[in-house]
Amino acid sequence: MLSSKSVTAPALNLKPSRILAAYTILGHLLGIVVLFYPMSIPVSARLVVAIAVGVSFIYHWRTREPVAALRAPINDDLWLLQLRDGQETHARLYGEYTVTGWLIVLRFRIVNGGKLTLVVLSDSGGLDEIRRMRVFLRQLKIE
Repeated sequence: MLSSKSVTAPALNLKPSRILAAYTILGHLLGIVVLFYPMSIPVSARLVVAIAVGVSFIYHWRTREPVAALRAPINDDLWLLQLRDGQETHARLYGEYTVTGWLIVLRFRIVNGGKLTLVVLSDSGGLDEIRRMRVFLRQLKIE
C-alpha cells in the first residue's frame, strides 16, 4: 500500500539491457577461461564443465529479461506485467525489493502461479520512466 504521499502509478516500458548482456557474456567467458588455467584436472572433467557453462549461457541468454513492460497498481496491489511473448499477466510484489540509483530488483508472485524476479538496470528503459518507478517504489510499503 502507498504511504500518505500521493504518487501516480507509473508504467515502465523495458528494453533489453546492454549492461546485463555484457555481464552475462563476461561471467560465462570467465568460467571458460578459468578452465585453461594450469590445474591437475583431467581434460574430460574440463570438457564437462565447459559444456555446463555453455548450457548455462544459452539458458540465461534465452530467459533474460522476460518482461517487456510493467504497470504499477492503481487501487489494489496487482501489477500488470506484459511478457516478451505478448501475454499479459497480473502479479503481486512479495518479499523485499531493491531500489538504487542504477538498479531495481522486484520479486513478483504471479497470480496464476509461479514466481518472477525482474532486474531493471539504468539502461533498461527511459530515464524518466525509471526515475518515476524509483520514486513510486520508495514510497511503497509491502505488508
